[in-house]
Amino acid sequence: MRRALVFAVLCSSISVSILFFSSCTKESLPLTYPETPSGGGSTDTTVVKDTSKVDTTTTTPPPPTTPPSGRVLEVGSGSGNLTIDGDNLTINGAKITFQNGDLVKIKGGAYNAITIRNISVPSNGARVTFINDGQITFNGGKLMNLANLNNVTVSGAGQSSNDRGISFTNSSYRAIMLSGTINNFTLQNMRFSNVSDYVISYVDLKSMVYNGSASSYAYNLAFLNIDADNVGPLFFFGGDVSSNSFIGLIKKLEIANVTCINSPSPGSVVSVGNVEDFSIHDNRIDNINTRNDNHNGVFFARGNGKFYNNVVTNHEGNALRLWLYSVEGTKTCEIYNNIVYNSRKYSGFEIQVTPYIKASSVFKPANAKVYNNTVGKMNTDRMSFPGRLLDYYNTYGTLELYNNLTFNNNDAIIVNDMSSGGYLRNDNNIYMSSEWSAVDNLINFTSKIAGVGASL
Repeated sequence: MRRALVFAVLCSSISVSILFFSSCTKESLPLTYPETPSGGGSTDTTVVKDTSKVDTTTTTPPPPTTPPSGRVLEVGSGSGNLTIDGDNLTINGAKITFQNGDLVKIKGGAYNAITIRNISVPSNGARVTFINDGQITFNGGKLMNLANLNNVTVSGAGQSSNDRGISFTNSSYRAIMLSGTINNFTLQNMRFSNVSDYVISYVDLKSMVYNGSASSYAYNLAFLNIDADNVGPLFFFGGDVSSNSFIGLIKKLEIANVTCINSPSPGSVVSVGNVEDFSIHDNRIDNINTRNDNHNGVFFARGNGKFYNNVVTNHEGNALRLWLYSVEGTKTCEIYNNIVYNSRKYSGFEIQVTPYIKASSVFKPANAKVYNNTVGKMNTDRMSFPGRLLDYYNTYGTLELYNNLTFNNNDAIIVNDMSSGGYLRNDNNIYMSSEWSAVDNLINFTSKIAGVGASL
């Protein structure tokens, strides 16, 4: 079923109560983060709310959250600084240990800072889930710190799965900073507006050197249902390949249902320095990089994974710039069912292995498949080399290229080919000089050629 693609402007104390239910019911980032942003706020204290009534209503968070299996914790005063530390949470003098299925409801309000840290529960059980209980806002440089978390979801879907119940506005500083060891973690249902620095960053990934052990990489991270308007780089996860190791590796990363609009110079909306098995899909990017002219990727990644069902329009830069390789085994990267339209500079996609990556002792090639994409009106500034479907450099693996639809580009050539070969397949890629010969309209970009181009 096709759907229309329409972009709109998206525009200190802690009180804790426990309710019991039956079991059936730019490139440089600091390596530490501030506990309290400038502007101060009260010191964290813990106040116990003695309640004799059991609340028989429950809130069921959206997937991938599992409904609470035992406890609901209510925290926060609605203002000031809130710290939830799994190593130092006591009630009535007794230490509280987080359990699988705990649901933590954070009282709505305007906070200076929220810190959630040192929480880990077994990965084979239900997650600890933090949700908003009323709208939570951070304005003017206030931030959220997340550190040392395993099997945890932080969600702004406290009222419904469509809500953006946690919002960040008007900041020249970062909004959310991750640090320490983060595994089996989801951040979802949030809104960012007028945040000019890195919006969501993992600040000390570069301190992790991959050696195969679980402690040497981050695992299973998801960032879902996030809206951004007039922001800097939305996601920045530092990492790279050194002469003999993988630095800052994330294994299994999902970025989905993200909207980023009206942002003059983020460069890369998403930058992932080192990743094995990404799934970047169903994202909408429009009207970005009007003040940016460097060679960037709207989505940039080193590593391997799948990029699909994305729409990138009215922008500057490759929609995806992928420097591909395998970490374990031989991976296949897939770029499919994407719509890319009206770029001031560069082609729809780029795949390559840069010389320094190829020279690394840990380099292993990955293969690539690029198919059923719709790419039109590339490189309208007519700067650098021509705007086409793909900029293809040496990858030292294979390439399958088929069923792609291009139109109204600088010329009728499909690929800027700087490689030494490697094609396993190169067929049924079609160029049309006019958009009206290629697609029904410039809203949903429905292909007029059966089996060719994207179908969203």
